[in-house]
Amino acid sequence: MTRKDYIQTANILKSFIDEIPQTTYEDLIDSFSDWFKSDNENFDFARFEKACGIDEIGLIPAGSEMWKG
Repeated sequence: MTRKDYIQTANILKSFIDEIPQTTYEDLIDSFSDWFKSDNENFDFARFEKACGIDEIGLIPAGSEMWKG
């Protein structure tokens, strides 16, 4: 897979962020991350997690600086 695939996957997942329970959403992120890591040892879990709208403490508020610029 390519970086483009990871970005598209994050965008698709993020489009469902308000549609499913937070724990289920975070489990999906973990499952995709495990799969991507098995495909690419340089896969950056934290970067993917942030692209999906979560960080180490949970969902990132939509109005945060993360979403700007």
